[in-house]
Amino acid sequence: MKILILAHHAEGLYLPRRELMMQLKAAGHTVIASIPRGKCYEKVAAIVDEVIETPVQRRGMNPIKDLRLIFFYRRLLKQYKPDCILSFAIKPNLYGGMMGRWYHIPYLMNVTGLGTAFAKDNLLCKVATFLYKLVAGHEQTIFFQNEGNRLTLERHGVFWKNPVLIPGSGVNLNLHKFEEYPSDEDSIKFVFVSRILKEKGIYELAEAAREIRKEYQNVEFHVLGKCEDGYEKVVKKWHKEGIVIYHGHQNDVHEYLKKAHALIHPSYYPEGMSNVCLEASATGRPVITTCDIYGCKETIEDGVTGLGVKARNVQDLYSAIVKFINLPYEEKKKMGIAARKKMENEFDRRIVIRAYQREIQQIEGK
Repeated sequence: MKILILAHHAEGLYLPRRELMMQLKAAGHTVIASIPRGKCYEKVAAIVDEVIETPVQRRGMNPIKDLRLIFFYRRLLKQYKPDCILSFAIKPNLYGGMMGRWYHIPYLMNVTGLGTAFAKDNLLCKVATFLYKLVAGHEQTIFFQNEGNRLTLERHGVFWKNPVLIPGSGVNLNLHKFEEYPSDEDSIKFVFVSRILKEKGIYELAEAAREIRKEYQNVEFHVLGKCEDGYEKVVKKWHKEGIVIYHGHQNDVHEYLKKAHALIHPSYYPEGMSNVCLEASATGRPVITTCDIYGCKETIEDGVTGLGVKARNVQDLYSAIVKFINLPYEEKKKMGIAARKKMENEFDRRIVIRAYQREIQQIEGK
């Protein structure tokens, strides 16, 4: 089969889905990827048969640019005539889905998150609901990474023929291998790994860290990630004050996870499934994350593999961090071992690949 992949970010396609692309190629399919040029673009090109530079803006809704993207996808489908479309993220899902429906091409849509479109009942929400209704019902399969995204769409009247729940993008257990738990005799290291955004809980982390640093001199808060929307100035200010240690964007996150005693991820961003929570857990590190946010709460078992905190609640986050600091070393280590086991049982990336293989085989059968 000729399979066309639509994504809004080269790195976002390569890092969590390179194994899927490799498996599709190994099965004898012709794989074409439509992505914007950027980091990991060439790595995607080294796997697939052809990569097409595509004008996708990850964030914002510009009607003119979005219309251009729709027509770009239309030309793409006319030219390549794929047997199946795989799409990831909002714009490829919606605009690629619209064109897939127009040309009667089966597609497998992956809802990697709903973004902020459904945060408020406003014009953006109404437009997004309308677009989802346009594509709903035609698709071969829609993959949801968490139950909350499906329920949100259904509350807005969007229903699907074949919804399938998958464990996010899964985690490569060989790449993110289990690491021995580090000693905490000299210091206790927490790590935050994310795009630096308000919705990722960075302000809550900084406020909690400020108070903890006053009480515990041997505790460090390491922050990794690219600053977006002008956050760099405030993060560097926290770094200068000694509240956090900011490392900027890092390619090799595993090395930082390996040295940490726990990951802190107080996100309330409406995502599909937190990859960093999966990667930290696979490494054998406990995770402190939001227990009331879909895409985060599924990644831990509170008190067993990590600690759950309420979103947007500095006091709750502070209390959880202090609780973790005061746990006996063997309890921390035991949490990390349980976290790895949870990943092996529930979030192995091979589970996700098998789900795609089943659906593609059904399309081939038809």
